[in-house]
Amino acid sequence: MGKILLLGASGYIGNYFHKELLKRGKDVIPLSRKEVDYCDFNQLQKYIRVHLSGNVDFLINAAGYTGKPNVDKCEVEKTETIRGNLMLPQMISIVSAIEGFHWLQVATGCIYDGDNRGQGFTEDDAPNFTFENKNCSFYSGIKAMAEKLIRDDPKCYIARLRIPFNNVDNPRNYITKLLSYEKTYDNINSLSHIGDYVGACIDLYQEKCPTGIYNITNCGSIRTYEVVEMIKDILKPDKEFIFFEDDEAFNRTVLTPRSNCVLSVDKIEKAGLPLRSVEVALRDALENWQ
Repeated sequence: MGKILLLGASGYIGNYFHKELLKRGKDVIPLSRKEVDYCDFNQLQKYIRVHLSGNVDFLINAAGYTGKPNVDKCEVEKTETIRGNLMLPQMISIVSAIEGFHWLQVATGCIYDGDNRGQGFTEDDAPNFTFENKNCSFYSGIKAMAEKLIRDDPKCYIARLRIPFNNVDNPRNYITKLLSYEKTYDNINSLSHIGDYVGACIDLYQEKCPTGIYNITNCGSIRTYEVVEMIKDILKPDKEFIFFEDDEAFNRTVLTPRSNCVLSVDKIEKAGLPLRSVEVALRDALENWQ
């Protein structure tokens, strides 16, 4: 494997990609928008051709706009949401075709809602939390559009992440969020342990798996209530967890609808890259909390 160009290296998920690639001894080039505005086609192509002499074997796009403190911000910052989540992946797809490298898009499962009659949504199921269905947030609608536009790129891995967590306290960590919320919304979801997700993403390319869409979440699903019980049992926080009485009560507190969904992991398991069960991964994160 030659040079790996990592976009969004200073971001929450990008930082973990950088650490894991270094741990594996890979020749990784971390890049942030403070150094190069890679959302500009000419700047990205020039950086690859001139600064890296065209020597890029693989590109990981961990950049994007999720909004702070949450996706409600995307309802306001629509230009940034479109630029970072729709235009950037399309642009990378074109650069990849011209320069001849494979690439991976850090994508999201937040383009679905529900558990698909208990089966989980597969990579072949059409997203149902979209602009077309008139039920989604602006963030999810844009992400669904972006995936549709790059899904047939023969050089692209689309790696769907879903509610990231690990053992490190951070505002983006699902565990931290549950510890900080005044009220909690109970629903069933797939989750992605960050270390497991990043490792599987790198393995997809390293093991030369077929390109395409992959749901990369921990095996199984879990309710918010179950996660809270694990937090109470292991961390024993000095906090009372209060749940919204119903969906309507929760929806009154947010600007835009939220995705709650379960994804099928059959494809990533058949690729020989299974992730731990969600219960095992959560317990490990909580027992090593820092």
